[in-house]
Amino acid sequence: MIYKSAIERLKGVILQGFKYIINNNNYMNLIFCSATFHIQTGDNMLRENEYLHCIIQLLRVIPSNFEIIICDNSVSKIDDLYNLELKNVLKNLNICFLDRNIGVNNIGMGELDELIYVSEKYDFLKYDKIVYFTLRKFVTNPWIFEQVNKMTKIALISNPPFLHLNSKYMFHYNPPAPNLYNDMFFALDKNVMLDYVQYSKSRIQYNLHNVIGSEQNLFYFIRDNHIDFDTLPYFGLIRIDYKSNNDIQLI
Repeated sequence: MIYKSAIERLKGVILQGFKYIINNNNYMNLIFCSATFHIQTGDNMLRENEYLHCIIQLLRVIPSNFEIIICDNSVSKIDDLYNLELKNVLKNLNICFLDRNIGVNNIGMGELDELIYVSEKYDFLKYDKIVYFTLRKFVTNPWIFEQVNKMTKIALISNPPFLHLNSKYMFHYNPPAPNLYNDMFFALDKNVMLDYVQYSKSRIQYNLHNVIGSEQNLFYFIRDNHIDFDTLPYFGLIRIDYKSNNDIQLI
């Protein structure tokens, strides 16, 4: 009887283990990646090379249950790009091109316009979680995506400080700003992301007219809809800030 009881307990432990594996690894998650490969002023060949290595690094670190879709709003097709290696990488990925960029003066609205466009071309309901990711970042390790797999609430957001390093090796921190959530990276349950798409679609012209950024847009959506969320204290991302004398940002 003791032996039989121990076997039954062992079966229960194994069953719970299988349930954990299924619940945490058997669902596909989607990473929506916004991109603007070309800009009106600047070195677009240098920019393409940066995007190339951001994509290569992203592909290196994402867990196996993530797919990515890239949307660009600056060119019409892959062959409009200069970098041959970038072209070859993109030909093996899901990519679409939006024939407008409403974010010339408000970058975040251009990115939201890309999100809306992608949501109309791809079925978000096929996935469990949807990650919103601005692609011109270097992901140093898989940790942020592992946190998506571990989400216990319907949203995963953050507002981390930035550490800046300039060419003279001077360091300074930017503390978190109030009334916004950082949208370089966040994740929502698929249905919540579809709600966010509709919310953003209804506000995008208002935001453009009133110079409201996408980070504030996300904050208002979370607040006004009383969405319960997990919080990330940091991202583990590296970014080159061309508007601040090419500072390196550690986020």
